[in-house]
Amino acid sequence: MAKMLDGPIPVGACSVSWPWYHHVLTNELTPDARKLLTTYSRIPPKDLEAHIYSIRDKAWGIFPWPCVGEFWFLSFGLAKHPLYRNMVLPRLKAGQTLLDVGTCLGQDLRKCIFDGAPADNLFASDLFPEYEELAWNLFRDRDRLPPGHFFADNILADNETFTSGPLMARLGPGQVDIIAITMFLHLFNYENQLKTATRILRLLSQKPGSIVLGSQAGSIDFGEQTLKPPFHRSVDGSRRTVYRHNPESFERLWKEAGKVTGIPLKVSAVLQSPTDFLFAADSSFDYSVKKRRYLTRSETRRLYFSVMRT
Repeated sequence: MAKMLDGPIPVGACSVSWPWYHHVLTNELTPDARKLLTTYSRIPPKDLEAHIYSIRDKAWGIFPWPCVGEFWFLSFGLAKHPLYRNMVLPRLKAGQTLLDVGTCLGQDLRKCIFDGAPADNLFASDLFPEYEELAWNLFRDRDRLPPGHFFADNILADNETFTSGPLMARLGPGQVDIIAITMFLHLFNYENQLKTATRILRLLSQKPGSIVLGSQAGSIDFGEQTLKPPFHRSVDGSRRTVYRHNPESFERLWKEAGKVTGIPLKVSAVLQSPTDFLFAADSSFDYSVKKRRYLTRSETRRLYFSVMRT
């Protein structure tokens, strides 16, 4: 996430007056989240909301992502993907490895464990090393997901730094069967999305059928879009943009990344509806339209995708 963090936190970004800082939990605490936190994390129901508020405010202090203000760490995005039940979870139970890039507080890994996946083969990465400790505090599971599963790394670092960093040095190139990138790639402009995609493909297993999958903000009108305040300016004063994809532009991005890395790929992407995938969707599939809060134009929608090595 380096290019979203190319300097100090923007002035005013930590204010709790932004509309994406939710002061009161409403529908964010879903039955699934409540069940996991009270059963897996063993948090008493009477203490649950206070616990969530405390963790959220600590995460907000690390970096004031809108998703943190909106309690998105209570939403298990990977589990909402149409391939989760019929592909991802069975593969994990059979011993395959998963890396969650841009993990935030590791909520998707905890959902996988709660659904029966062995923790030994689950790994996570994010830019902020503080997230590891905070995730343990949130889920109270240091004994079940011990040190060694979280890699603080910058996927957009210069090539020498990335090659010697923890993802490449400790996990290693070509070692991961499943890579999840949920609500992550849309943080960048096209140039940095391509750079991220090529590095993710370097981590992906060389076995046919290895897969990158996830979801992100998409748009019917693809292209660079300017962010609204407070994240709209880079350190040098230039306008900061992010690239929003429709299914066709998303496929072109990954085909380009495949060409750069020499990896043959099958790309599937769909806006909101899961029916274009060859596997049954989960009943929790999210059809909602994202509200226009962060961009200066074009209504965004959820884009679900898979990128499979052939």
